[in-house]
Amino acid sequence: MVIAVWWACPADVRPAHLDLLSDAERQRRAALRRPEDQARQTAAAALLRLAAGQELSQDPHSVRVERSCPDCAVPHGRPVLPGTGLHVSVSHSGDRIAVVLGRGGPLGVDVEQAVPDRDVAGLSRLALSPAELARGVPDQAGFYTYWTRKESVLKATGDGLRTAMTKIEVSAPHEPPRLHRYDGRPEIVAGSAMYTLSPGDGYHAALTVLDAAAPAGVTERDGSALLAGHQGEGL
Repeated sequence: MVIAVWWACPADVRPAHLDLLSDAERQRRAALRRPEDQARQTAAAALLRLAAGQELSQDPHSVRVERSCPDCAVPHGRPVLPGTGLHVSVSHSGDRIAVVLGRGGPLGVDVEQAVPDRDVAGLSRLALSPAELARGVPDQAGFYTYWTRKESVLKATGDGLRTAMTKIEVSAPHEPPRLHRYDGRPEIVAGSAMYTLSPGDGYHAALTVLDAAAPAGVTERDGSALLAGHQGEGL
């Protein structure tokens, strides 16, 4: 099982990509006030359908994406591709958008833009477990490594912000990525695989896969080229 990570940026968005969005996604886009947020949302939604369409040998316009939320009726939950056998995760920060597709088990991706003046020490006390803090307060790169690893786990499980990051322990930033502890859910630890991704300078990213059978590999691909190749319906 090979997992594909597609990278793109908001600047890749063209008017032709709007025809790939569902009515609900267009409404959500219209509700966003900042143009940069609209571009991120559009690029992520379009890239997801294009990547899934390529994987399924299917017209991307016919790829059905469900985003039901477990807590409310607004369709803004994690994306699901029903009936395809594909698991998907999406993340974006700054000028990086990641769309990940794979078969086998749930997966989660997180990308974060490093903010130079961020209070790393204060945030570490909120996000790291006592055992992790005992290793010492991380520098900026270390903090974002911890954060993206933990966020990728929470996205893979679907727990999101309902679970405190302090209940999760991962390997130290200088060590190969690995999930060591997830309070109350030991089966998650036993069946997980974690990967460090390469989003480019100024960014950090991680991927977690919840599947006892580890993927055959993780490949990072040019989502910008995939977006550029879409000319729009009927063009």
